[in-house]
Amino acid sequence: MAIDHHYPALEPVVTIFRDTGLYAYRTLTDDNDWAVAVDLEVGRIDVRIGDDGYLVEVSAVSTGMFMDEEDERRRRVLERLARISMPAIRRGMLAEHQDVEWDVEGEGIALRSQHMLPFSGATRIPTFALTELEELNTQLRIVERHIVE
Repeated sequence: MAIDHHYPALEPVVTIFRDTGLYAYRTLTDDNDWAVAVDLEVGRIDVRIGDDGYLVEVSAVSTGMFMDEEDERRRRVLERLARISMPAIRRGMLAEHQDVEWDVEGEGIALRSQHMLPFSGATRIPTFALTELEELNTQLRIVERHIVE
């Protein structure tokens, strides 16, 4: 069962995002926890209640990475190459708070980072998350080049 007291505890985060001009909404995660989600063209931001603060997860996806490839067989091979490259990328190119995986829905590489921010720093969450998303997208382009070269 979802942690019901997290639902109202996340209301200030929704308000803070909306006050910065971003549409934010509360949703249940796959783990049945309440989170605030912000969906942007350049990625996604999720905020949950952690043990010692707000757990901020930022995700960037190279949506449709190989969609321009007309040959279906070659596209599947390129996708497989990307998926089998993930462990090496994880070990050699990412920090401890980052992860990479193949995003089936977006048909591309998903690069994620997680950070714990103190409850007292709630007003900094949008700025922090947007800066992190920009950095992830820059890093995602580097990972993409590494895979396709």
